[in-house]
Order: sequence, then C-alpha cells, then structure tokens
Amino acid sequence: MTSKNTEAGVAAISSVESPGRMLAAARESHSLSPADLAVRLRLDTKIVMALERDDFENLPAPTFIKGYIRSIAKELNIDPQTVLETYAAHAVIEPPALTDFSSGAPPQIGVNSTIIKAITYGLAALLIVLIVLWWRLHYQNNGFGNEARTGDEVALTSTATPLSYSYPIVEHTQGWRVATPDISVQKSDSEPAEILPSNEVISAPQATQSLSIWTTSEAWIEIYDASGDKLYYGLAKNNKPIEIDGSAYYRLILGNTGSITLHHNGEDVDIGPHSQDGVAQLELGIAPDNDNTAP
Repeated sequence: MTSKNTEAGVAAISSVESPGRMLAAARESHSLSPADLAVRLRLDTKIVMALERDDFENLPAPTFIKGYIRSIAKELNIDPQTVLETYAAHAVIEPPALTDFSSGAPPQIGVNSTIIKAITYGLAALLIVLIVLWWRLHYQNNGFGNEARTGDEVALTSTATPLSYSYPIVEHTQGWRVATPDISVQKSDSEPAEILPSNEVISAPQATQSLSIWTTSEAWIEIYDASGDKLYYGLAKNNKPIEIDGSAYYRLILGNTGSITLHHNGEDVDIGPHSQDGVAQLELGIAPDNDNTAP
C-alpha cells in the first residue's frame, strides 16, 4: 500500500466518531450516570466506563465487547450496528499468538508412570495393614475373641461391668454351663435412673448450594453472592471447570453462552431463555429477600 493510500485511510478513520463517545452521548441524553446504566444491565461500572473511554485493552475479548455494546445500545435506544461498525473501524484486533512448541516444558511424570504405580500400590498395601492392626487391637481390647476352649467345656471371659445380682451355675451332662438369674435380687431403688434432657434443640446448619460451570471455549464469567461480593470474575478456559460452593444465592453474568454448560446443585440449568446476543444474566438460589429465585 502506498503512503498516499495509508494517509487517506487514517483520515477516514479519524473522521468517524468513536464508539465510546457515541455510547456516552446516548447515556447522557437519558440523564443516566455510568453507575445507573451498569445497574440496569447488571454489569460492572468499570466495564461501562472503559467502553466510553474506548479503553478496549483493559476489557475482555472482542466477542464480549461486542455483546456489551449491543446490550448498552439497545438499553439506550440507539442502533447497535452503527456503534459496532464504529468499533470495528477503531479497535485494533490482533490475531492470537502462535504457540512455540519447541520451547515447551519437558514431559512430566504421568499417572501411567511405573514409579507412580509402585508408590500407589505400596501406599494401598500399607493402608490395608494398618486397618487390620487397628481392627485387631480395637476388638481384642473390647473383649471380642477372648474365648478359651478346654475339651468339651467353653469358658467365656468378659471385661464387662459385674451384674448387680447373683445367680447359680447349673451343670448339665453335656458339659455346658447355664446361668439362671435370680430375679429376687433387684437393683437398688436408691439409684436414680438417668434422665436425658428433653428441651435440647439441635439446629441444622443452613444449607449452601453448589455451582459448576464448564466451557468448550473461552467465556467471560462473573459470579456475585447476595451481598454483591465477587466470587469469580474473569475469563474461563476450555475444559477447566469453575466449582463454587458455600453460598445460598448466586448472580451470574455469562458471555459466549453457546459454549457454557451450567449445573446448580448437581442439576443442569438451561441458560438459553436468559441469553441475548451471546450474553446471559440470571440468578440462582435464595435471593437476598429470602425468596426462592428459579433459574
């Protein structure tokens, strides 16, 4: 390309209004602050301000930026395509860098390694031996297995507490010893019976809900709890699940929804009805006002 054509292209781009100024002007015409617009769209205020500054380097991938632009433009009643064309003219989208496989890390020891298998088998054998030893010590100390036989006579030994009454031992011709309790000797009435408390209340802990997100490609994920604190905020990688537990309520903002699989308490959640232009916003669990929010 000649220098003359280059100068003409730069001049053409410079004459077009930036997408950030277009969004800012539309927002101001509705008398909204960046924070007000962010609340309406359930976005982070920093994202709205970065878009209006044309600060695309500190925003997620272009796919998410286009989704944000469409959502904001529709909220402000302006043509999304016009803003997107302006964004395409100003944004510098660099192709992804190629991976240098020649400088990769050396191969690591995997689960199929002979060393790993030998260590695993050794630990399993040691665990079995420890369980057997514990079982023998535990049950022998509690009086099990202490039976001694002499001819046809079986003598039983026990470490239990002696009974509070006496009984005679009757000898049979077969050699067995049968104990016949003397029911005339009763337990002393002076010993009070143990009374268990009836007013003790055991409260069950509040149940928390689990959240699991899988992606087949890069996807922007934002997860907040009931107080608005961020539980996750960033770009999810392919086949690297996000597992969160410990909260009864979740608010989610998901980009590139076509690649996302969402599970709540072990059940699949259909995010299709909540998705628009590749961006989904939904709530799961118990909302801050203690109302159940269905996905």
